[in-house]
Amino acid sequence: MRQSVKQTKALAQAVKGSLPERLLKGDKPQSLISAKKRKTNNRAELDRIEASYNQLDGEWLEWLEVARRYEVKVPTQDRLDVRHDIMITLATVRQGTGEPIPQYRAYRVASYTIADYYFQEVKLNRGLDCKHCATAKRRECVKYSLYSQYPKIRRVISLEAEYIDGAGEAHHILDIVADDNAIDLDDWLDADTFIRGCPTRLRDIAVKTRDGKPLDSKDRNYLWHYRRKTQKPLF
Repeated sequence: MRQSVKQTKALAQAVKGSLPERLLKGDKPQSLISAKKRKTNNRAELDRIEASYNQLDGEWLEWLEVARRYEVKVPTQDRLDVRHDIMITLATVRQGTGEPIPQYRAYRVASYTIADYYFQEVKLNRGLDCKHCATAKRRECVKYSLYSQYPKIRRVISLEAEYIDGAGEAHHILDIVADDNAIDLDDWLDADTFIRGCPTRLRDIAVKTRDGKPLDSKDRNYLWHYRRKTQKPLF
């Protein structure tokens, strides 16, 4: 019993000796300190951005106030982007008309920008293009959950796009597209397996080819059918 107590105390001392000094003093873990520091840094960065926007004047300052009024309607991570989109859209409208934009018209432009944001989100995440549907039709879809009845937009991927394989190497999608006319290289490279399972007729054709003898129409037809049989279909 005494031996067990001594072993337990020795183990406790060894664990205590392996702990950082700051933890023995009751300091907070470094992860909590880092998280608090990151939050402080993010707050400081947001304050810096807001200060830069507050330096605007004239119509840009008015458009900033409109954008701030509507940007709260989108998720936090996208608010600065939406603010920028609203202000640029108002500037485009102002340039097109050549006249100052009334306040309520500016609100209308901002609301359309918010609506376009959510149309793009639905199109990207759910494959539904509801932007060109009438308002009554969209309300009907929401009320009766009709979204499943409409075809989804298929995402188009360029063959020139790259992907990263398991080894961390980049490849073009075009280089890995399967070819339905390609020969199964695994079967042809493994000579022993291929010869053991190869039909006698095919071995005779191989001998003729090796010796430079011409193949008749029956041999060529047989070889063509065998190659077609050994190909791996795509679907």
